[in-house]
Amino acid sequence: MPRGRQSLSDYARSSGHYGSYKRRRELKEGTREGRTCPCIGIPNFIKKKSCQDIFKLSAVLTMILCLVILVIVMACSGLSSSSESGLPFPLPGEPRPVPNPKFPPPPEHTPSAPGKAGGPLSSLSPVDDLGFYGAKRIGSALPVQRLWGEMTTPYPTHEFFQNIVLGKGSNPENVITVLPYIVSIQHNLMSAIYPFVVTSSAQVQQIFDSVMGLISLGADGMEAPRLLRSDKLSVTVGWEADGGSATMVSTLVQGDPYFSMQYSNAQVKVTSPQGVISLKIDGQKVELPCDGKNIYTANKIEIGLLQHDALWFGYAFPEINVKCNDGGKLSLTSSDPYTGVIRVALAHNCTRGSGLHCPERLEGVHKTLPPPEGWFELLDKYSSSRIIGGHPEYNEKVDIYTSKQASVQLMYDTEDINTGAQATGALVLLLPHHRNALQHGVEVSGSTIHRTMFGSMTPYVVKPSLDMYFELPSMMWNSPNPVATQYDHQLRKAVKEDVDKFVMPQNYQIGAGDPYNAGKLLSRMARIVLIADELELYDQRDKMVQDLANYTSLWVVGKTFNQLVYDTNWGGIVSCGCMYDDCGGKCKAHCDNGGPPVCPSLAEGSFAAGMDFGNGYYNDHHFHYGYIVYAAAVVAKFLPQWAEDYKEFVLLLIRDVANPSPDDTSFPQFRHMDFYAGHSWAGGIFQPYLNGRNQESVSEATNCWYAIALYGDAVKDDRIRSIGLTLLSMEVHAAHNYWQLWRKGSPTLPDGFAKNGVSGILWQNLIQYQTWFGSTTWELNGIQMLPFTPISEFLLRPKWVGQQIGDFQESCSGQCVEDGWISLVCMAQAVVDRNGAWMCADKLDNDVYSPYTAEGNGNSRSNLLYWIATRPVL
Repeated sequence: MPRGRQSLSDYARSSGHYGSYKRRRELKEGTREGRTCPCIGIPNFIKKKSCQDIFKLSAVLTMILCLVILVIVMACSGLSSSSESGLPFPLPGEPRPVPNPKFPPPPEHTPSAPGKAGGPLSSLSPVDDLGFYGAKRIGSALPVQRLWGEMTTPYPTHEFFQNIVLGKGSNPENVITVLPYIVSIQHNLMSAIYPFVVTSSAQVQQIFDSVMGLISLGADGMEAPRLLRSDKLSVTVGWEADGGSATMVSTLVQGDPYFSMQYSNAQVKVTSPQGVISLKIDGQKVELPCDGKNIYTANKIEIGLLQHDALWFGYAFPEINVKCNDGGKLSLTSSDPYTGVIRVALAHNCTRGSGLHCPERLEGVHKTLPPPEGWFELLDKYSSSRIIGGHPEYNEKVDIYTSKQASVQLMYDTEDINTGAQATGALVLLLPHHRNALQHGVEVSGSTIHRTMFGSMTPYVVKPSLDMYFELPSMMWNSPNPVATQYDHQLRKAVKEDVDKFVMPQNYQIGAGDPYNAGKLLSRMARIVLIADELELYDQRDKMVQDLANYTSLWVVGKTFNQLVYDTNWGGIVSCGCMYDDCGGKCKAHCDNGGPPVCPSLAEGSFAAGMDFGNGYYNDHHFHYGYIVYAAAVVAKFLPQWAEDYKEFVLLLIRDVANPSPDDTSFPQFRHMDFYAGHSWAGGIFQPYLNGRNQESVSEATNCWYAIALYGDAVKDDRIRSIGLTLLSMEVHAAHNYWQLWRKGSPTLPDGFAKNGVSGILWQNLIQYQTWFGSTTWELNGIQMLPFTPISEFLLRPKWVGQQIGDFQESCSGQCVEDGWISLVCMAQAVVDRNGAWMCADKLDNDVYSPYTAEGNGNSRSNLLYWIATRPVL
């Protein structure tokens, strides 16, 4: 779902939160009967003939009395005014006083449930053990049980196959991307569609339709498909006919060059809407057209298709008896019910130079390509070795102090179809980011048969794993570089001012706002705490960390007005939603919906799916909770007792986005991370999109994994730290391959798009030069850089920033300045020009960092100056 970046005031107007934004409270006369002034009214029985005269004097005396009473109350309660006017309330235009917030204590006797190696991080139930409200959805917001088959809560929400369990499950938009194919699952069949790539400066896309590149495996009489099982590398789908007397089962694996179906007592059908130009069965040419009269016994079938200009290989285990009746289209049918496995693989996709996927076809050049050397032999050799599942493994004892790399293994479960034993090797196709992560000396075939928008795919034999190694950062809490001496004084001054003057917006003081902006505000405070600590400004650090603990506690224990609740239907922590109202400053701030069980974020329809930036529908959880976990990590670092008391509550947010275990009964495993794609997906469950899963801000994804690593470090939990560092290293590696682009000579994306230098929204089948909230240059660059923290030095390569900074600076005016994005321009400039960046920062008005701006709310002058002051001089 779109995640707009409006200003907070604009966002409030559109989502019912407006009552809290920059409103100047006015004193008005009370309207209740018996009241005629703001504080103490004149009773009705006095209102006689002399009421007019009495009122004038009474009004003056009453106002004086009001002030006296308020002063006495303040004195008795130990409060003092924060208003420069000296009055106990702010005048119009002055900031509201900050109450002394008291964070809610954790429930008594919270049981301790430390996670064991390889198991869940915790066994505690969000509802039964930690007191979270168990929310229930209705109607179309529920998971469709017939699509999930025997699978139960918790359900995955961001997997590569997610489309087939959203909506009706079988509409055209329910296709799933299983590179190199696009797969469409229907009632009686499953189709593999081979896409071709079209590029412009605005987007690069994998195009497909219902004819081009399509070949299907199916059988008559099958009922609607359902999921049988899934893991982080595969999904298995099943069909049945006549109460189970005949079945079809297919396991789909990303990067699998084969498209397979296991049949039991079913009439096999291999079909395509394309014309057949050649057909061989076990090496023998079949005369075309064929009329269905002859029966052929086949182990291997070679099919040439006209419109797609492609050659497909088909394999049967055991052999199959088939009839051919092309009728102008491909149609192969088993002569008898069949039990066994049929596999199909694209062998050659440019046999005559006429296909749209031929490299030079779109430029009007018809050039035949020879088949890659050894490719046909590889397909034959590994045709009986299939992948039936898999899981990721990683080192649970990794840290930046003793390790330079994080290792990730994609462990594939393989089977020799002929024997049923584990296969000695299986074929997988690698994308550029895989090849870049292999150890030196590992051989990868140079054959390039599959061309995708992400770059070429090359074959690799897993025995049984794909082992990858990703660079680790060299920094954790602070910059690895000291603060430059010449900037020290101004930085200290900025920290003191930020601590003294920062005022949390009223609705976020009580947790009535959305968790995304709440997290940004908390993270802003956390950055100031760390900077103050590094500068040894301990008074400022201690003051800010206490306030940070108060506000963070509200969110992690689910006691905010916009309450975090546990979704019992899907399995996750989601925001209930708050229809915020304070009656224009005339009543106590509240949520009109009253909180659970009335949760507008979990209701049906597009309004609910867009509320809180889609949090209730699992949009961007790693963005939202990453900021909150960052704040929790900083609090835990300086308040050990808080860390102990609130650990299980912080773990709920970590488990929601990065639960490492399939055995956690409350959360899906690694909700966002796609271990084959090498990065996260952000888009949630509201609807299936034809272009699949998507992610916009790779830098905010990076921030989440960074926050988890810091939290693990703060609480001295090596496993949590390792999870964070591993996901962080993967995400940054993907960012360097698919988001941060070289304008000339891109090794991954096509040059026609790569000339932009940056990707906006990356989908499974589409990469756009735009964001969810706009398409200006400053939006596209800014969203892939924020937030700036010490880990940004690892993410933002100087060469890439130097390539982008000119356009970023030139485009930033108007709304870019008003919404606070201009501070990011100065910070980006600092990567390549520290002195120029300092001058840039010096010109900025403090409104740039206002907590009411769309982007400035997550930044501060302290953070800006610290970043600049710690940049190395290039």
